[in-house]
Amino acid sequence: MTKAIVLGIDSLDPYVLSEYKAALPNFARLMHESPTFFSKSVFPVDTIPAWASINTGLTPGNHGLLYVYDVFDSTMGDLQKLSIDSVKGWTFWDYLSRERYRCVIVFPQLMYPPWDVNGAMVGISPLERRLDWVSTEITIDAYPEHAMAKHDIPHTLRSLWGGFPGIKHLGEWITLGKAVLETEKTIAMSLSQNESWDLFFVYFNLLDVIQHRLWRFFDEQDPTYPGITPFKGTILDYYKIIDGFVGDFIESYPDASVIVLSDHGHHSRPARTVNINEFLRRAGYIRAKGNWMAALSKVRKSILEVSNRLNIEHFLIRLVAINERLTKAGKSVYSSAGLIDKTKSRASLSNFAGIKSYPQGGIEINRDLVSEDEYEEIRNALIASLSKLRSPDHEPLMECVKSREDVDPGRFCKRIYPDILFWLADGYGVGWELYSSLYGNAYDHNVASGGHNKDAVLLLRNIDQEVKDKVPSIVNVAPSILDLFDIDWKEKRLDGKSIF
Repeated sequence: MTKAIVLGIDSLDPYVLSEYKAALPNFARLMHESPTFFSKSVFPVDTIPAWASINTGLTPGNHGLLYVYDVFDSTMGDLQKLSIDSVKGWTFWDYLSRERYRCVIVFPQLMYPPWDVNGAMVGISPLERRLDWVSTEITIDAYPEHAMAKHDIPHTLRSLWGGFPGIKHLGEWITLGKAVLETEKTIAMSLSQNESWDLFFVYFNLLDVIQHRLWRFFDEQDPTYPGITPFKGTILDYYKIIDGFVGDFIESYPDASVIVLSDHGHHSRPARTVNINEFLRRAGYIRAKGNWMAALSKVRKSILEVSNRLNIEHFLIRLVAINERLTKAGKSVYSSAGLIDKTKSRASLSNFAGIKSYPQGGIEINRDLVSEDEYEEIRNALIASLSKLRSPDHEPLMECVKSREDVDPGRFCKRIYPDILFWLADGYGVGWELYSSLYGNAYDHNVASGGHNKDAVLLLRNIDQEVKDKVPSIVNVAPSILDLFDIDWKEKRLDGKSIF
């Protein structure tokens, strides 16, 4: 083969593509031609672990990159601690570079600062500085450094703030996002047209941000769908913009092999919740700090309910993120962590997958209170009891619940995962209430109505090989790319395997 283009689009959803393909001619053409369409994301279904798996062919347990956006972490302190040392030099473009193939890599997720490749690599810093209610400033760098001037790439770029800007600023926020996408596409096109390459890869992330914040305006099945508003067509507008990008690349390189893929899909974030900490408290695993905590829990619930009705969550979240003390206090109240006496609790919810109403979660066992001999017995007992949880309609609440080793026994398994991992049944997310019903409602749905879907997209064009795996895991992307270039992926000891 001569050239391959990989277009990575965060949160591109297969069901949206199917429903609206009449308005998306380039995607419709790809869907008609491609032997594949669906792919499966990793656990947890989130941007950083998923793209690291796409780039390396490793599961999160073996690449060790796990971070979920935390609305209370205004300085992104936890993200700053995340090291890419475990994957730098071990991506599919690194393997190709070592085999003398020329690679042009544009905006790869988290892969910053850019490093030495056989070609060019342009990276965007994952750390951003918020400018106002709609925008941030991000830093861009390139290898080699002269690529910045050659392609007129700015060292800083005004980008879209990932938080909810409030209804007052929503129109401005949406318009800015479209302008940012156009700037990123212009940079990518310049690199593709003016650099020599065998592999060209570009990643676009803004569709994920837009869907998180605007899903309830788009999806008529969402429980908080407000009816027809000026924002009803925004998500589809972004799909149309990206459809145009895809068409531009195909038209510019009609003979190139093309891979269009996402890390996960998107759907309505669960509005119903299961209060796992309350379940653990009733089962005797959690001890509260005092008898008065039940009253405090009711106060906390009232505050969150009022903020939900008044649509002021984004103000509350930003207020408590002003300084470290308020951040810790706000996060503690939101997640009920402040009500729990950790020194006397044997097990509690982990925030490894985020503290919003995500369907995925985990439970940490307190090894200071649980001996080595008791550990497996308690873990197995918890897995068994969680498996028996039922909804108010008497349906199973757990789609799956397993030990971390049974989900992903990689070398970083114990570092990145809590002791028990679970995925709730469709329609339910993790709730954090104590001294409450086992079932509740999400308080953040109005400002973050979209959530990640395990079903991702994999579309192929001009691939002159038989596809043997029609619904692969995203972990199979890297070895498949290596296979296209006749590189022995089997000797790389990857977790994925080629789909060809």
